[in-house]
Amino acid sequence: MNVYETKIICKTFQGLEQILAEELQALHAKNIEIIKRAVVCDFDKELLYRCNLELRTCLKVLVPVFEFESNSTDDLYNFATRIAWEDYFNIDQTFAIDFTILSELFNHSQFASLKLKDAICDRFRKYNNDKRPNIDTNKPDILFNLHINKNNVTISLDSSGTSLHQRGNRIEQTIAPINEVLAAGLVLMSKWDKQSHFVDAMCGSGTIVMEAASIAINKAPNLDRDYFCFKNWIGYDRTLYNDICTELEHKISDFDYKIIGSDSSKNSVYVADKNVSKAGLSHLIEIREVTIQKMIPPMGKGTLIINPPYGERMQTYEIDRLYKQIGDAFKQHFTGYTCGIISNNFDGLKLVGLKPYKKYQVINGKLDCVFYLYEMYEGTKRKQKSEGESASENESVISES
Repeated sequence: MNVYETKIICKTFQGLEQILAEELQALHAKNIEIIKRAVVCDFDKELLYRCNLELRTCLKVLVPVFEFESNSTDDLYNFATRIAWEDYFNIDQTFAIDFTILSELFNHSQFASLKLKDAICDRFRKYNNDKRPNIDTNKPDILFNLHINKNNVTISLDSSGTSLHQRGNRIEQTIAPINEVLAAGLVLMSKWDKQSHFVDAMCGSGTIVMEAASIAINKAPNLDRDYFCFKNWIGYDRTLYNDICTELEHKISDFDYKIIGSDSSKNSVYVADKNVSKAGLSHLIEIREVTIQKMIPPMGKGTLIINPPYGERMQTYEIDRLYKQIGDAFKQHFTGYTCGIISNNFDGLKLVGLKPYKKYQVINGKLDCVFYLYEMYEGTKRKQKSEGESASENESVISES
């Protein structure tokens, strides 16, 4: 079977599907379809390589190769032993199986993946003098994805390998760091035009400002990443891949505005500084040690996005005070800015004291969150915007509460 005769599934976080679809449109993908936590489209080799290199809000790029029904692990094994796995990789390569099981028929999800592993190995043993490929769960040459929903089984080739959020530029992290894919999604949701300043006044390990900087200079998010499983596939086109990388390097541009990350924690500032340096973005990003109340952003227009504490490790009075201070900082220091907050503390968000003009539902880790955007106009214009805008004018993806 030619894997390029099927479709790809680009996986993402819930809430980022539309942003990912827009990224695929920019890559001229055809027959784009949004599904839950993923976007599906037609593809060829070039698009497959570009998706892994260029998509900022994609976690994995999967290529489904087999779909069938199975009512037990024995069914799964019997079907899998009939697959010519030697058409997809050779005995000298390592492999692993990632899995998602959503079925009462397969009570032990890991057992199903083990049965698939046994089937692959037994197939190789049968036709290779009892020799079989080795397993490598850390960095396999070939990664399969097993997805079972009720009795519907899909086996896919994972072209990415490790998750695409691993850009390769985070050395250290702080408590509860935001995922790079989500961080990029927030920046893209804010509609920052790259013709103004960008600030994260609660920057933690620096993920949001690093994603913003990558967007600002038009640098493909995974251009510095070396490991992709598709490089080990039969039919991999090294020349095509290198040509794409060269093209993407030439697209990197200058940025004439300021990107600032700040935090009240000395440790966070230290970690963010190291990560920014490792990413080669020190010439673009300034890291400051300052509270959001005292943070003075660059004059003029800009975008601020923050991921404040949600309250799990703070007393109620402390979190209430913090969210009030956030609202005060927006009003006092960020006139002319679009300000964004991601949080799952809905009571705290009310204490910000402003009405968002857009609301998005997103997932941060395992937490159901919202991403609120506020336009900080001067004086009465700001008041009119916050108090007079109706829900019908709001292009949000969730209703007003």
